[in-house]
Amino acid sequence: MTKTTQTTTKRTKSTSKSSKRSSSKAQRTERPEGVESKEQKRRKEQPKVQLHPPYLYPSHILESELEALPIAKCPVPLHVITDKEEARKAIAKIRRHEVIGIDTETRPSFTQGIRYEVSLLQIATPTDCYLFRLNLIGFSIALANLLSDEKILKIGLSLSDDVRCLRRLRPFEPGSFVELQKLCFGYGIRELGLQKIYAILFKERMSKASRMSNWEAKELSPAQIHYAALDAWAALRIFLELRQQPNPSPVYFALL
Repeated sequence: MTKTTQTTTKRTKSTSKSSKRSSSKAQRTERPEGVESKEQKRRKEQPKVQLHPPYLYPSHILESELEALPIAKCPVPLHVITDKEEARKAIAKIRRHEVIGIDTETRPSFTQGIRYEVSLLQIATPTDCYLFRLNLIGFSIALANLLSDEKILKIGLSLSDDVRCLRRLRPFEPGSFVELQKLCFGYGIRELGLQKIYAILFKERMSKASRMSNWEAKELSPAQIHYAALDAWAALRIFLELRQQPNPSPVYFALL
């Protein structure tokens, strides 16, 4: 037999064996219609895991929807702190709470090169809201220690800006600050402003009419007082609302 004939014979046998293996494999894998494999049954029996909780809130709100909402009101008593003894008593009351809302206000500057320091520090508890007029009483060690206390959660929005401005008055290390922009993102809310986040959750509109007013005025107007208090109280209310949801845990991913 020639070499060519031997090679052809070998190839024919190899092809025949391959065909038999393929045919045998196909016979093994063929299964009557409607009959499940063991793997399919095993997968069906496994419990389904919810990797991400279903979001209960809309991601955005339209301006037209926002304008149609009723005006929000701060329902707790408001306290304007204008002397150091009042501040001491207020801080003692605030320390009774494990979670507080915070915000700051600064007099706006309309002249290039002129910058004002923080005028007002707002701290809200579930029962009261305190407005510390820092331009009158200063940013005391007691206030700085309160903001450094890791046992008390401080809830706010754009907290990095607030911390930076307060540090210009007195250095301190922020303790347990929870950033609402990070927190709300974890629940499917993509808005970044406090007004819109509050509207999504509570179907009320926070007025912003006093935002650019003079926060170093001799006397704050009722509108200014309510506006400033509502910002801190709204931050706290948002946190308390989201904390009721089973997942995700707010503190673990939203700390400043």
